[in-house]
Amino acid sequence: MGRVLCIWLSQLPLDRLARLGDPRTEGAFAVVAETGNAWRVTHVSPAAKAAGVDVGLSLADARAICPDLATERADVMREQTFLMALARWADCLSPKVAVDEPDGLLLDISGCAHLFGGEAAMGHHCRELLGALKIESRTGIADTKGAARALARCAGDAVAIAAPGETADALRSLPVAGLDLPPRVAGDLRRVGLDSIGQLYAIQPAELARRFGIDTARWLAAALGQTPEPITPLKPAAVYAARMTLPEPIGLQADLERVIERLAESVCERLRAAAKGARRFILAVHSVDAGDHQLRIGFARPCAAVKPILEQLSHPLGRLRMEYGADRLRLAAEDVEPIRPLQTVIGRDTGSSEELDCIVSTLGNRLGFDRIRRFAARESHLPEREFDTVEAANGGEEIWKRTPRNRPLRLFVPPERLRPLEAGRPPRRFTWRNGTFETKSAIGPERLAPEWWKAGDLRIRDYWRVQTCSGPRLWLMSHPGERPPDWFVAGRFP
Repeated sequence: MGRVLCIWLSQLPLDRLARLGDPRTEGAFAVVAETGNAWRVTHVSPAAKAAGVDVGLSLADARAICPDLATERADVMREQTFLMALARWADCLSPKVAVDEPDGLLLDISGCAHLFGGEAAMGHHCRELLGALKIESRTGIADTKGAARALARCAGDAVAIAAPGETADALRSLPVAGLDLPPRVAGDLRRVGLDSIGQLYAIQPAELARRFGIDTARWLAAALGQTPEPITPLKPAAVYAARMTLPEPIGLQADLERVIERLAESVCERLRAAAKGARRFILAVHSVDAGDHQLRIGFARPCAAVKPILEQLSHPLGRLRMEYGADRLRLAAEDVEPIRPLQTVIGRDTGSSEELDCIVSTLGNRLGFDRIRRFAARESHLPEREFDTVEAANGGEEIWKRTPRNRPLRLFVPPERLRPLEAGRPPRRFTWRNGTFETKSAIGPERLAPEWWKAGDLRIRDYWRVQTCSGPRLWLMSHPGERPPDWFVAGRFP
């Protein structure tokens, strides 16, 4: 008879946010979800629990009880991704791990518990490991998935165990909600006085199925081990790699490139078949005299072509020093992402985009991808906040939309102070950068209010477009209302 360990992650949404460093989780905080055309609380922090907020309350009632309550909508996709990552992590406990959505894991621990000192020690070990990851959990161990799930969620103990062959006795006093029934079915059972699982034992399966649905009888039979319910483990993540062991070492770069080309063809063929590409490739070279070498290359966008891989590997490969050659090579793809084939459209030049990606990839592999950056647009009305710099390899394909506001080609951050020689608004004559300028014409002011919701300089700004007699077109700035007024050069037009 097999044994099953269920890990219930009771505060999964809160733990995910806390691990991201969200400061709201330290105070009165709740996660809410839309249920039946109303927003209801699904998870609460200890501070919110102490203030009287409980799971199941409507959002309006929760805020009436605790006016300082901070809330966040449930993010199902990110929570599922987090749960899947924990399932991969649980491979260190058992070779067979399954996801019990929305907030649990199921492990087949048949033959594994003795490695941790017994089932009880294994349950406590799981909780200690998850506690180190700042994740709250409770565990249940039984002969079946349904029984282990019910013990973890409803038994009340941090580690609840049903001895082999005693599943029915262990579940007898637990509430019917432990069977993971739909809320409507569990409500129907409670309305007729069936509050515990043990009360269902006296009812014939046919009668139970006729009155409360066949799924109720099926779930009860599976929990008691009367029908098989094996654990279906997660499929291992696909590995896109190829290796070659040579009968004799090779040392010439041309020979190495031919071997790498065959490896790249094998890896890229599988990537293309899965409609995926990789942003990084790692080439492991085992040399006879100098040990192992690892060559890493990256790409600005997911790659599944042989030629770019060979081009990017040629430079680091030429720097290898192997007096007696290499006899074993392995090429692996990392950071694999789905890709969509580009359709060539008449009138659209895609060559420039591909050339730019090639330049970014080459410079990134030589200098480091974190040093190759590009400008990206941001939503802000302040000139110094209308743009940002991001890594060119991960910047995406956003189209830079020209702002409707007239802005200088070169922006000075922070603005440079000038010295007025002749008063005016803007100054009729002034000095800047050891030069003297005279205002020929000026357009303005353009008044911009500060971003009051952010800390920083909260003064109003006035901007002027100034054409000087000597030629330069400058963007001058001042803070209205200040006496005497300070003037700055905020930018320069072409």
